[in-house]
Amino acid sequence: MTGSSLRELVEAYARSRDPEYFAPDATVEQMPLGRVLKGRAAIGAMLRTFYLETFSDPVERIVGVAVDDSRGIGVVESMFRGRHMGEAFGIAIGGTQIEVPMVGVYEIHDGLIGCGRLYFDVTTLLGDLRRTARP
Repeated sequence: MTGSSLRELVEAYARSRDPEYFAPDATVEQMPLGRVLKGRAAIGAMLRTFYLETFSDPVERIVGVAVDDSRGIGVVESMFRGRHMGEAFGIAIGGTQIEVPMVGVYEIHDGLIGCGRLYFDVTTLLGDLRRTARP
């Protein structure tokens, strides 16, 4: 895969958050949670829950994308913003607006993402959610 097509794939995934960019047997690890998702269906369920159910009006601003085409790795830095409208991490709905920095590291194999590692500021996220959670 050339550097430009690797960048295009990573940027397209970052804009869409479509699980079809993952290989059927891909894994994604949510590093701060120690949670590993295996397979496109599980990854798609996580993306759907986070981007469509847990937070309303989600906006993810892409801060930067970097690729290492010789190693087949793409990195996306973003800032996620949304209103907490569904249970998250066992915390009841609070309606608060949150903003969380995130970084994703993606290993590309045969034109699809084979492995992803997500890093995000869980302390900020949980603090914002707990501050305004409804009993």
